[in-house]
Amino acid sequence: MKHNLHASIAIIATITTAALQAQVPVMHVDGKPATSQVYLQALDVRVDVTGNIATTTFTMTFKNRSTRVLEGELLFPLPDGVTVSRYALDINGKMREAVPVEKAKATRVFEQIEQQRVDPGILERVEGNNFRVRVYPIPTNGTRVVAIGYEQELPVEQEFSRYRLPMDYKEPIEQFSLKAVVHQDDMPRLDEQPGDEIQFDRQGNEHVATFTRANYRPGRALAFSLPLPAGTRKAWIQPASGSYYFLATCSPEISEREKKWPAHLGLIWDVSLSGLQRDIPRELDLLDRLIKQQREVTITLYLLDNRFTRDKTYRVKHAAWSALRARLESLVHDGGTDYSAISLDGSPAREFLFFSDGLSTLGDADIALPWPVHCIVSSPRADYSAMKWIATRAGGKYINLNAVSNDKAIEELASDPLQFLGIDAPATVREVYPSVTTTVRGAFSIAGILDAPGAKISLLFGRAGKIEQRVPVTLDASTDAYQANIHRAWARKKITELDTRHEQNKEELLALGRQFGIVTRETSLVVLETARDYLVHDIFPPEELRDEYLLLQKQVGGNQPEQNLIETAARVTEELKQWWNTDAPKIIPQIIYPRPGNNDSTEDFRERSRQVNEPERVVAAALAIAIVSDDVANQTSRHIQLEESSEIAAAIVQNDPAKLSALMKTRLTDPRQDSPSPRQPEIRLAPVKQDTEYTRSLTGQPDVDYTTYLALRPAYINTPAFYFYIADHFYRLGDRDRASRVLTCVVEIDVENASLARLVAYRAKEYGEYTPAIHLTRQLTRWRPGEPQSYRDYALALDDAGRSSDALDALYAVLSRPYDININQRFERGVEETVVTELNRLLAVRHLPPAG
Repeated sequence: MKHNLHASIAIIATITTAALQAQVPVMHVDGKPATSQVYLQALDVRVDVTGNIATTTFTMTFKNRSTRVLEGELLFPLPDGVTVSRYALDINGKMREAVPVEKAKATRVFEQIEQQRVDPGILERVEGNNFRVRVYPIPTNGTRVVAIGYEQELPVEQEFSRYRLPMDYKEPIEQFSLKAVVHQDDMPRLDEQPGDEIQFDRQGNEHVATFTRANYRPGRALAFSLPLPAGTRKAWIQPASGSYYFLATCSPEISEREKKWPAHLGLIWDVSLSGLQRDIPRELDLLDRLIKQQREVTITLYLLDNRFTRDKTYRVKHAAWSALRARLESLVHDGGTDYSAISLDGSPAREFLFFSDGLSTLGDADIALPWPVHCIVSSPRADYSAMKWIATRAGGKYINLNAVSNDKAIEELASDPLQFLGIDAPATVREVYPSVTTTVRGAFSIAGILDAPGAKISLLFGRAGKIEQRVPVTLDASTDAYQANIHRAWARKKITELDTRHEQNKEELLALGRQFGIVTRETSLVVLETARDYLVHDIFPPEELRDEYLLLQKQVGGNQPEQNLIETAARVTEELKQWWNTDAPKIIPQIIYPRPGNNDSTEDFRERSRQVNEPERVVAAALAIAIVSDDVANQTSRHIQLEESSEIAAAIVQNDPAKLSALMKTRLTDPRQDSPSPRQPEIRLAPVKQDTEYTRSLTGQPDVDYTTYLALRPAYINTPAFYFYIADHFYRLGDRDRASRVLTCVVEIDVENASLARLVAYRAKEYGEYTPAIHLTRQLTRWRPGEPQSYRDYALALDDAGRSSDALDALYAVLSRPYDININQRFERGVEETVVTELNRLLAVRHLPPAG
C-alpha cells in the first residue's frame, strides 16, 4: 500500500484487567480527543481460559474519517503480572501476525520502513508496564485493524479463580462482539456482565458465552468465577521436548501477626507531574487508616520531583493529622522524577512509606535505601518492577492498590505477612519461580521445569526465614493435568523476577522474549509488509511468508552483516590531516565587466551565483578551522555560534588572517564578564516563539507567572511546546529551579519519546543542569542504540559535566559499536568526521600542560 500524505496522530488507549480500574481505548490527537478524525468503529473481544491462565484478545478496527493519511500510536498500561504475547495488523486485507525482535532493532526498522510509505507495525514495551503500538498508515476514509493479545494468571480467592475485564466505554461502538470460552467441565459463575442476556452454555467440554450488538456502548465489566477442581491445591503441566513446564497453585493458611511500627515514620511523597495519575484519595484514606491504628506517631514528610527535599515534621496525637493531610492535599504535582536524588542520611525516621508510580524519568530507579521502605502504587501507569525491587531491597512491603482494596492493603501493612521461602523438591525439579522470598496474599503459585512427571514437592512458607508451613503438591502426569500455555506462565514469572533488575538481565530478557514471543523491555513484536522487508532487515518472518523468504534468501545470498565506523573514521582522519597540511590557494576576486543589454549571459549568471553563495560555502571551512586550529584548540569547543559565521567566512574570502584571528579572539571573550576571559563558544537553542494564550498571560513576576502556569496547564497538559516556552521564561527571569522543574515535565507526558528526551537534555545543559542531561542521553543509548547520534549526545553531556574520561569512552563507542549496514543511507552520513574531531579535541584538552 503506497501513500502520498501522512500526519501524526496519537491514539492513547488504556486497556487494563485490574479489578479496581475501568480504563478502555480513548484516542487523542495532539493531546486532545481524536474522535472527530479517528474512532473505534468495531471491537471484538475474545477471552479464553485454560486451567488457571486467561488469554484476552482485542481486535480493534479504527476508522479514519479525515482527509489525511494518519500514523497511529496506541499507548496502554497493563496491570502487574500481565504480559502481551500477540500482535497482528491487517496487511492487504489479511491479518499478519507479528514476530519477536530485539526492541532497539524493531524501532529502527519501523522508522526506516515508515519513510518508504509502506505498512510497518510495532508493539513495544516502554517505561514501566506500559505498552505502545505504532501503525502506519491509517488511510483516508479507510480502516486499519489491530489485534492485541495478553495473558494473565487468574487470582484465586476462596477456592475460586476469578476473571474480570472492565468495560466502561464513553461512546457507542458500531460493531461490538464478545466471546468467552472456558475449557473446563464445571460451569462458570457470572458475577458481572456488560449485557443482561449473556450466559454460559456447555459446548462439549467447554463453556461458551457470546454477545453481539450494533451501535452498542458497553458500560459494565465482564466478570466470572471458576471453581477450583480438587480443592485448593492444583498443578498443571505441559510437555515440552522431553521435559515439562508446570504451574502449581495453593492457598496456605495465613495467620495474622501484628506489626510493630516505630514512633517516628518517614513519608516520601512523589510530587512529579505523573503523580496527577495517582489515586490520591485512596492513598490518603490508606494513610488515615494507618494513623488511626497508631494513634501517636511523628511523621517527617519528604517531597520528590526533580529534586528531593525535606518538608516538615508533624507530631500526630490521638490520630489527629489534619495539618499533614492539608499539606498533602495542597501539594502541586510538577516536574520530572529523579529517584537517584533520594537520600535518607540524617533522617530521624527509621521506616518509610513511599507513594509513587515507579517511573523515575530523570535518574536511575535502582536505588538502595538504608531503612525499610514500603512502596505503595495507585497509578495504572506504573513501573511495578521498580517499586517491587526498592521495597524488597530495603526490607519493606510492596502494595499495589490497583490490585487490592484498601482493607486488604491496611491488613498487610498492619501485620507481619506470611512469606514464600522456597521449595523442597527432588533434583528433577528446576528453574522454579519465584526464586526469592515473596510476600503471600491469599492464593500463591509457582512455575518451573520438570524433567520427570510425578514429582512431589513442598512449598515452604514462614516469616523471617523460619519455616512455619509446608504445603505438599504433586506434579501429576495424568492427562487431565495437561494444559496449554503453561510454558508462557513460567516465562512470565521468570521475566517478572528478572525485570526487577532489567539493566543487569538484558540478555536473558531478550532471549526469553524472542523464544516465547513475549513483549519485554528488550523485545518488541513487529509486522512488516513483504518477505523482502523481512530479508533486508534480517528478521525471520511469520509462517505465511517463510517459503518466499527462504527463496529470496537463497537468491540474494544472505543478509549483509552489521558494520562499525572505525575504518571510515581512520580514512576521514587521514583526509583531515591532508587537508590541514595543504596551503589554501589565495582567492582572487574576479572582475565582471558590464555587458550590453538587460539580460545576463549564462556565464554572468553562474558567476553572480558563485559570488553570492561564496560566504555560505566557506562557513563549513571556517567552522572546521575554528575547531582544529592549534592556536585556539585549547580555548574553543566543538561548536561556534552560527550567527557569527558570516563575518568569519568573509575574513576567509578576503584572505585576511589578521581579521580572522581578531574575530576568533573576540568570539572567545565572554561579554558577560567584567573583564575579558577565555570561554568556550557554544550553540544556544533558539527561544521558543509562540503567540498563544500563555505567552500573553505572563507578567515577568516569577510567583505570579508560576500561578498562571498552573492555571493554564490543564489546557496544555500534553503539549511539549508549552513547557519549553514556560521553562525558558523562568530561566530568563533567573528562576532556574522553576525553569528546570517545568522543563522536565516534558519527559513525564510522553513515555520513552526519544526526540523529546533529546530536546530536554539539550535545554537542561543550557540551564547548567548536567545530571538530568546525562541520564536522558544515557537513556537514548538504550532506546536508540542503532543511532550514532545517541552515543554522541551522551558523550557531549558527560564532557559538559567535566567527565572527560567517560566522554572519551562514549565517543569511541560511536565509532566502535556495530550498526545496521544501511546506517549511511539514513541520516548519520559524516558523523565519523565530527567524532574524530571531537575525540582529538578531548585528547588535546586532557593532555595540555598546566597554565603558567
